[in-house]
Amino acid sequence: LNVYDHAYVARLLEVMAEDYGAVHTLLGDDAFANVARDYIRDCPSTKRSVRWLGRDFSGWLRRSDTWSHLPLVADMATFEWTLGLAFDAPDAALLGLDAFAEVPPDAWPALKFDFHPALNTLDLEFDVAPFHQAVANEQEPTGAPEAFDTPQTWAVWRDHETLMVYYRALAVEEAAGLDVLRADGDFAGLCVALAALGTSDDNAAMQAATLLRQWLESSWISGLHVASFQAI
Repeated sequence: LNVYDHAYVARLLEVMAEDYGAVHTLLGDDAFANVARDYIRDCPSTKRSVRWLGRDFSGWLRRSDTWSHLPLVADMATFEWTLGLAFDAPDAALLGLDAFAEVPPDAWPALKFDFHPALNTLDLEFDVAPFHQAVANEQEPTGAPEAFDTPQTWAVWRDHETLMVYYRALAVEEAAGLDVLRADGDFAGLCVALAALGTSDDNAAMQAATLLRQWLESSWISGLHVASFQAI
């Protein structure tokens, strides 16, 4: 039983190291082994698949008495987990530009959108992406990630054709608008959100349409519908 217990824990540590390679590099072998053991003890696996073993890791890091003073580590964990979610998210059909032409003009204010399951957003206090990219490319990171002046919202998604995972920081207006639509808001609400952030009322609809086109071309939007019209 002792041998089995040791092998089981060792396998779980391997899974954590596979899911959080950049956190492992950031902390070093000994510190990562310690934090992973503590996490496994406090948050034991409840799923048959070890794929979900590390799903609470970033939240646990932020709550932990031992690790909560290192938000950089939690940010890196959040980033790595979100990349994994985008990679193995279920597939969905994507909307084409021609779908917009089928929307009656008077239906646009109430237009709502469905987003691809692979799209996720996260808020980061540190610029963890270059460090992670270096680790993923088996290169030596140039230094620890630096803090942003203000927290930034990032989008992570999977390209429909190449199946590669991409990510980028979002401007404040884009992040706010995306939040509105993903929270079941409509096109009118998107325009209001943009206007509240300084876009003139005359330009809000145009900026909203530009964002929609950009999101559609990035494989983010999977459907649209209006309550009073048949779903497209």
